[in-house]
Amino acid sequence: MADLNVDTNLLAEINHRLDLREPNAEALSSVAQAVSLHYDVLEKGSPFTCIVDSATGVGKTYVMAGLIEYFAGRDTPVRNFLLLAPGSTIRDKSIKNFTAGHRKSITAAMNSRPYVITADNFKSAGTQAVMADPSRTKLFIFTVQALTSATGEGRATHEFQESLGGSLYGWLKTRDDLVVLADEHHCYRSPAFSKTIEELNPEVVVGVTATPDKRDNDLVVYRYPLSYAIRDQFVKMPVLVARKDDKTDDYTKLLDGVTLLRYKGEALEGYCAENELTKVNPVMLVIAQDTAEADAFHKILDSEEFDGGAWVDKTLLVHSNLSGDAKEKALADLDDVENPESPVRIIISVGMLREGWDVKNVYVIASMRASVSTVLTEQTLGRGMRLPFGKYTGTQFLDTVEVLAHERYQDLLKKKDVLNEQFIDYGVWMQTRVTESGETVVEKKVSDPIPDPVFPTPSGGGETPADEDSGDGMGDPSGEVSDRAPVQDLADVVDKAKKVVEKKVTPHEHLPIAGREPIAVPYLTHVENVVTVSLNQIPDYGVAFSGLAKSLSVDADDMLKRAVLKPVDGKIMDVEAEDEYRAGVRRDVPLEQSREELVDAVLSAPGVVRRPTEEKAAERIVDTIIAAMGDKAGLYLSVYMSTAKVKVAERVSELLTSMNSGAVTYSDVVEVSPLDKGRKCARKHQKEKVETFEKGLAYNGWTKGLYEYAAFDSGTEYKAAKIIDSGASVVVWARLLRNDIPITWTAGGQVYNPDFVVIEDVDGQRHCWLVETKANKDITTEEVTSKKAAAVTWANTVTNSDDVPGVWHYILLSETNVEHSHGNWEQMKVMHS
Repeated sequence: MADLNVDTNLLAEINHRLDLREPNAEALSSVAQAVSLHYDVLEKGSPFTCIVDSATGVGKTYVMAGLIEYFAGRDTPVRNFLLLAPGSTIRDKSIKNFTAGHRKSITAAMNSRPYVITADNFKSAGTQAVMADPSRTKLFIFTVQALTSATGEGRATHEFQESLGGSLYGWLKTRDDLVVLADEHHCYRSPAFSKTIEELNPEVVVGVTATPDKRDNDLVVYRYPLSYAIRDQFVKMPVLVARKDDKTDDYTKLLDGVTLLRYKGEALEGYCAENELTKVNPVMLVIAQDTAEADAFHKILDSEEFDGGAWVDKTLLVHSNLSGDAKEKALADLDDVENPESPVRIIISVGMLREGWDVKNVYVIASMRASVSTVLTEQTLGRGMRLPFGKYTGTQFLDTVEVLAHERYQDLLKKKDVLNEQFIDYGVWMQTRVTESGETVVEKKVSDPIPDPVFPTPSGGGETPADEDSGDGMGDPSGEVSDRAPVQDLADVVDKAKKVVEKKVTPHEHLPIAGREPIAVPYLTHVENVVTVSLNQIPDYGVAFSGLAKSLSVDADDMLKRAVLKPVDGKIMDVEAEDEYRAGVRRDVPLEQSREELVDAVLSAPGVVRRPTEEKAAERIVDTIIAAMGDKAGLYLSVYMSTAKVKVAERVSELLTSMNSGAVTYSDVVEVSPLDKGRKCARKHQKEKVETFEKGLAYNGWTKGLYEYAAFDSGTEYKAAKIIDSGASVVVWARLLRNDIPITWTAGGQVYNPDFVVIEDVDGQRHCWLVETKANKDITTEEVTSKKAAAVTWANTVTNSDDVPGVWHYILLSETNVEHSHGNWEQMKVMHS
C-alpha cells in the first residue's frame, strides 16, 4: 500500500491560471484525492468512477477543464479524454467551450491545449495525425449514443477505418490512459452505457451533474448544493412572487410577468450603458403544461390587444409539436436568445429546455398552471439562475430571478417550509489529514443537511453586495433593503422596481472638467505563460531589503574594528583591523562603482531576466540598500563588496522563490494615454457633497475630481473620495470605471480596476496612487490578496519604465483604515493594509 499521491502544487497552479471559483477548485481537489486513494493507497483496479454534484450555474465546464489540466499535467500525463454528452445540445455546447478561438471557448488559459475530436472530423487526415501523436492531448466529444450502439448515430464510430486499423471505438478501447468525463451523469444509467464503460475500461470516469440519481450517492466525492451557490452569490437569487388578490386569469398573470420584464429591461439598459457593457436583454420563460396551453399563451402575448402590442413578434414558442423548418428555426432562435440583436423577449415552453440550454438572461419565470413546487425543481429553476455579468451587480433587482407563482400569496406562505425542503441538501468533499503515526490519509466528509434556505425568512438584510472590484460605481439604486422573505407580494416587487427605474435618467455624457490637470494612464500587457518571476513582484523594497542593509553595515563595521595581532617594529601589537585595511584593502572605491556592482549582482540572481524594467527595479533595490546603510555606505561597500554581492543576490533569490511563479507579470512595453473618455451617467445627481451616502446617486461638488460627478458602490468609497478630494498635496483624482486602468490579475487574462487614481505633488515630485477600498471581511481573502499582488507588480513595472514619469503606488484600504484616517489623506496613505 503506497502513500497518497496528489500534486498540490499543480492543483494550486491550475486554480490560479483558470481562476477557478472556490467550489470548482474544491471539486477538482476532491477528485484528485479520490483517484489517488483508489489507485495509490487502496491499489484497486480500473475504472475508478466518481461524481461531482455541483449546482447549476456554478461552472461544471470549468471543473472538466481543470480535470483535463490536472491529468494532462501530471508527471505521467493522460493524453486521451472522452467527454460524453447526453444529447446534441450539450455536445455542441461542449465543442464550442473547448474549441480555441470560439467566442464561448474557455481554453485560453489551458496549458494542455486539447485538440477537439468530433463525429465530424475524426476521419480527417489532420485529426488522425494528431491521434497518432502521443505528445498531443486529445479531447473526444461525442454523444453517448454515438458510442453505445453500432447502429444509427453510432455507426460511424464502430465502422472500420483503414488508417486506424479498426474502428474509432476500438481505438479508444486500446488506450491505457483514457479518462471519461460524463456531462449530466444522471442521464446515464442504461445497461448500454454500463457495457460501454466496461468495454472501454478507462482509468477514470468522472460524472458531473447538478441532479445526480439518488442511487449514485455513494459515488459522489464532491457536492455543492444550490442553496450554497445562492449564499455565495454564484447564481441569481430566486424570488417567489404572488398576488394577494384573487385575480388568477391568464391575461393578468402574463401582464404581471411582462410588467416585471419591462422594468428589468429598463434597469439593465441603464446599467449596461453606464458601464459600457454589451447590451443584455432580459427574457421571460413561461411554463405551460401542454402544447395546447402553450399555443393559447402565445396567442395572447403575440396580439395587438395584449399590452398595446408591445410583445408582437417577440415571443418564441418551443414545444414538441413543432417539426421540420419550424422546429429548426425555433431551436436556432432559442440558441441565439443571448444575442443583443435577438428580438426574443418571451419563451413559451412545454419541454425541450433541457440541460445544455444555459443562457444567462432569463430574469422572470412564469408558472401559469403548475404548482410552484413543481416548477421549482433545479432543472427548471436552473434555466434562470446564471449571472449575465459573472457576478452580482449590487443592484438587487438585477441580481434576482422572479418566479411568478400560480398560487396565491397567502397559500405560498403556508407552504414555504415545504418549498425549502425540496432544496435541503448537504455538502460533500474529500479531505486529507495526518494521523498520529505521520501517515497522510484521505476521507470523505459530509456536512450536516441544514444549508441556508433557498427562500429564507425575513432577516432585515441589506441590498445585494456588489463585487467591490467592479469599479462601476453602480450599486443598488433602490436604496431599499432586501426583505429576503420566502414569498413577496407582486405589488411590493413592482413598487421597488419602479424606484430602481425612477432614479434613472436619460444617459448623458460627461467629459473631464476644463482646466483640470489631465491624468496620463499607463497601459501594460501581461506576459502569458509565465515561467519566470519579476523583481517588480516584490511589494516593498524598503521592507524587503532594509534588514539586509543593516546587517551588511554591522558586519562591515565589525570587520573594520576587529582587533588583530600584528608584528610592529619587532613586537606583537594589537592593531585594529581598520588600520590593517588602511594598509592592504582599497577603501576608496567610488560609491557609484559599488552601486553598479550591486546592481549587476541583483540582475545575476537566479530567475531574473535582464530587461529594462528589471534593470530599473534592480537600481531601486540597490538605492534602497545604500540609503539604509547610511553615511558610511561607500566605506562599507568598498571593504565588503564580495560578501555584499553574495548576500544581496541570496536575498533576491529568496524573495523570488517565495513569489508565485504562476502569478502575473507584465511586458516592458508601456503605452500612455490620457484618461479623457466621455462617461455616460444614467442617474440623478446630488449637486454637492453631503454627509449621508445614498446608493444610486451621482455626486457632484468635487474640487479636484477629474470629472464633475462620481458614483460609488459603498459608503466607504464615498468617504475615501471625500478624504482624497481634501488632500493638500492632491492635484487631481478620478473614480475609476471598467477598463479605465485594467489590471490583469490572473494568467487567464481576468482584469479588475481599482477604485481611484490619485495624482499628488510632493516637493515637486509626482506620485500616482491606485487606491482600492474593501470591506473588512474581504480584506484578507485570496482573491483580494491576489489582486493586490498583481496591482503592486503593475505599479512597480510602471515606475521602473523610462516611458512613465513619476512614482506609482498601490494601497488597499479596509473600512477601518478609512475610518481611522479621520478625514486626512496623509494619514490614509499610511493606514493601508
